[in-house]
Order: sequence, then structure tokens, then C-alpha cells
Amino acid sequence: MKTDVNIENESYLFALLKQGDEAAFEKIYKRYWTGLYQAAYKRLPEKEKCQDIIQNIFVDLWTRRADLTIDNPTAYLHTAVRFQILKQITRNPKNSFISSQFEKELISPLASDHVVLEKEVKSLVELYIAALPEKRKNIFLMHYYEGLSTANIAIQLNVSRKTVQNQLTTASHGLRFKLTHMFLWLLFIYFL
Repeated sequence: MKTDVNIENESYLFALLKQGDEAAFEKIYKRYWTGLYQAAYKRLPEKEKCQDIIQNIFVDLWTRRADLTIDNPTAYLHTAVRFQILKQITRNPKNSFISSQFEKELISPLASDHVVLEKEVKSLVELYIAALPEKRKNIFLMHYYEGLSTANIAIQLNVSRKTVQNQLTTASHGLRFKLTHMFLWLLFIYFL
């Protein structure tokens, strides 16, 4: 269990990081690297990929340091590891079974930082949208992000309104299925 001194020290280091203090970043890197690597390797036993994932998390931490507000640094970093591994696994179609098993472990009780969860779910939605076929992706973005009606989309893309509706239905059902599946596992894990 962390003592109040450790928590204050951790908060202080992250406050210095936010100001661009390289020495604080180095201390954070040294403090967390091994634990994050072990957590990553437990879920994805590939040394080089795990090292790359951890390195990318720290690069991202440094790059976005001024914009980040981290209430629980340990939870934030471990959540970042889990989502980066999920992204790594889902990029490889051979890992669909692993991906479904990994969803069970997506959020632990330590990861209570709701802002992190919201950003990562948004990131997963964006990954889903990016993976859609080009035509379906354009229709989905035009309707849900730009607020265009199906009639306007049909006119702009020179397709029938029924085609637009079918593409939206297919994309929406797919996204809803993915999110429902993920959230059911989250609820299951939460109430264990």
C-alpha cells in the first residue's frame, strides 16, 4: 500500500512533468518502466512489442504532458498499457480469440480514472470507424459527425438514400455490438 508521502511525491513528479521538467520525467520513467513492462508482458508475451508499447506510452506522456490531468498516475499508465496491448492484438486478425479474452481484463478496479476510460473508449470507437470500408466510413462520419441527413448524404455521394441507410445501419450495428460486448464484460468484472 502506498503511503501518503509516496502519493504526494508521485503527484509532485507529475506536476513537474506537466511543466516540462525532464528530470521528473526521467524519475517517472525509471519508477514505472519495469512494472509497466511486466504488466504488458503478462498479457502479450512478446518482448520487443512490449518494449515498443511501453516506450510509446512514455513518448506520448512526454508529448502530451501539458494537456494531461492525471489524478491517479499508476492507474493512468496501467490503463494505457492495457489499451495499447488491445490495439496491438486487434491489429492482427489471427488474434480475434485473444482479443475477446483480453476484453475481460480491459478495466481493473485500480483503473478508476473515468477521464482515462472515456478517452480510451473514444479511441477504440475511432479505431472501429477507421477500419470500416471507405464508403461506409464516409457515410457514417457525414451522418454522425457532420449531422447530415441521409437524403443530403445521398445527394452529395450520388447514391440512393436506401444505400446510405443500409450503410449506416450496418456500421451502427457493428459498433453497437462491439461496445455492448465490451461494456458487458466491464460490468461483469466490476461486480465480481
